[in-house]
Amino acid sequence: MKAIQTILAIASLWTAATTYSEAQGLAGITDAISEKRQLTNLPTFYLSTVDTVPVVSKDVYVKGTLYVAGPVEQAGKYNDSIEIRGRGNSTWGMPKKPYRTKLYNKYNLLDMPAKDKTWPILANYADKTLIRNALAFEISKLCGVYYTPAYRFVDVVLNDEFLGNYLATDQVEVSGDRVDVVKQAVTDSVLPAISGGYLLEIDGFAITTPVEGATFPEGFYSANNTPVSIKYPKDDEINKAQRDYIIDHFNKFETSILTYKKGEQIDSISKYLNIDAFVNWYIASELCANPDFIWSIYMKKDSGNMQMSFGPLWDNDISFANDSRLGDTRDELMLHKAHNCGSMRALLQRLFAIPAINQKVKARWAEIRDAGLKDRLTTFIDSTSTAIDSSQKLNFERWPILDQTVYLELEARGSYEAEVDFLRTFMNDHITSLDSIFNTFEDQMKLFELNENVWYSLSNPAVNKVLDIQNNSTDDYTPTVLWTDLEGAMESQLFRFSTLDNAYYTVTNKGSNKVLEAMLEFIPDSEEPYTPADYTLCINTYNATNESQLWKLEEIQPGIFMLVNKYSGLAIDNYGGGSLDGNEINTWTASASNPNQQWKFNAVTLVDPNTPEHRLHEANANIFTTSECVHIESKVTAPLLITDLNGKIIFQRMINATSYEITLQSGTYVIKVDNTIYKVIIP
Repeated sequence: MKAIQTILAIASLWTAATTYSEAQGLAGITDAISEKRQLTNLPTFYLSTVDTVPVVSKDVYVKGTLYVAGPVEQAGKYNDSIEIRGRGNSTWGMPKKPYRTKLYNKYNLLDMPAKDKTWPILANYADKTLIRNALAFEISKLCGVYYTPAYRFVDVVLNDEFLGNYLATDQVEVSGDRVDVVKQAVTDSVLPAISGGYLLEIDGFAITTPVEGATFPEGFYSANNTPVSIKYPKDDEINKAQRDYIIDHFNKFETSILTYKKGEQIDSISKYLNIDAFVNWYIASELCANPDFIWSIYMKKDSGNMQMSFGPLWDNDISFANDSRLGDTRDELMLHKAHNCGSMRALLQRLFAIPAINQKVKARWAEIRDAGLKDRLTTFIDSTSTAIDSSQKLNFERWPILDQTVYLELEARGSYEAEVDFLRTFMNDHITSLDSIFNTFEDQMKLFELNENVWYSLSNPAVNKVLDIQNNSTDDYTPTVLWTDLEGAMESQLFRFSTLDNAYYTVTNKGSNKVLEAMLEFIPDSEEPYTPADYTLCINTYNATNESQLWKLEEIQPGIFMLVNKYSGLAIDNYGGGSLDGNEINTWTASASNPNQQWKFNAVTLVDPNTPEHRLHEANANIFTTSECVHIESKVTAPLLITDLNGKIIFQRMINATSYEITLQSGTYVIKVDNTIYKVIIP
């Protein structure tokens, strides 16, 4: 009961008699705005810029003032100089814009715990309940995530224009009352000082080039191609020693998980990962059904502590089934459905394949569930929507969008009450579904291990049919199709996977003994880049130098993969999602959330030991280019042949295992060292 009372108190902050007539709507607040009075029972932020300069940039602050109007006893609770700029990624492009305010002095704005300068105000334009971000913060607290941003609902007026209902909240940043890690000096350059603290974000929008005023870019790509932003120390303050240290540490953290082998002790993982903090963060993320929870992940590392701690939660306006790209996800795990970022889905799935971590998830879920989870969240939704009722009415008069989709909503439900009803029902149903999932989590998350000595059929779960070769042909360039699963009776439906380094595979068809290839049908006359429509998925005679025959497996969930081509970067796709026998199977832009690109591995039979193998050949040379030169580092004594694209011989001779530098004019060339072929461009 005490927890519910706390939620009610937060949701109804600064309640007071409204100062306008609801029957008059926006027309009734004109005088109140001119006199800077409180507009509803919520605090009102009056933002004014110098000379009413518009706020049009996410990078450049505009000087101004903030006056906070509340009940009589709270009037003028804050009145001082500020700076304001835009914020957000996709949200900044919406009509109702989010902002970041920077106070002149540190202050406990609206009595929130942090005494700080920076305070975002979130617009929640794409969330017609206006409360999804607040609900996620409450879930974060209930799950024990190490830090949850404080928040308050407010009405916002900018330069005498009413903008609507907003959520004022903590900035996710390093400070004693926010993300609490040791701060480093700009001059710190050796251990132990540079061991922390750090705040990182796995970030699909990471900026990996320096901005003006910064020595280093904010972001980097990990050794496993994951984009990461260093949020603290900031890009204009971090030094090379600090940056090198945290990049190296993140690579060790990531690699320790991705290289974990079944049955090993987890000490190598717990050395770099705070597992309890990770479990809390993960359960909270699944409760929120956040489609971006893999795309954007905050984590901290403190001084003298090797472990990374996941959290806080942030950016949940399209959570709780508010993203049409994923649909209604009440019965889904975001682990499988969410938008991927770098290696993170594979990393999370590998963690959950470890029985000890599975058991922690199951036990922690039971604790959270049994603490009255459903009742507490239902109470929060109802009390919060009631507390902001006057404000939401003004908001949707200012932005009349309840009967239209404006971003990624599944549908426009026509009224505020209908939007809240959907959220309440979704939350209850989702908790019931998660309870069933987490009770069998260990069985569901068993690590799929590909066996190179097995023939598999590849079925598309969305239509429950398999990849096949058109007309059971064995000819080169025969295209692929969808067909009813004949359970091994048709060898054209069976494939084996061969590799040397577990990075890329050749995919051999049993019936033809030829391999899958994403064939470029023709080279366009213009210099325009190739499009997905330029490729055909077919079988072809194996060629060790043809990267169009190499495939990377990206696991979406245990045993279900995307197959991504090395040369084109496109994924095998059941074109159009058709379910009829003979539907075209081709390649298209890779998307983990696209059900047409998800393929289940069904083990059918063992490979005959006498079956010829198609494996990668080790490259016999390293080749790179500079202006007017090609540099060749040969690993063998072998013939070297350089031609132009028309086959005209430019250079030919036997070379030894050494380095060569050959001057060439600008153009495109084909270089053959022994049996390995390279295509290079001289700028």
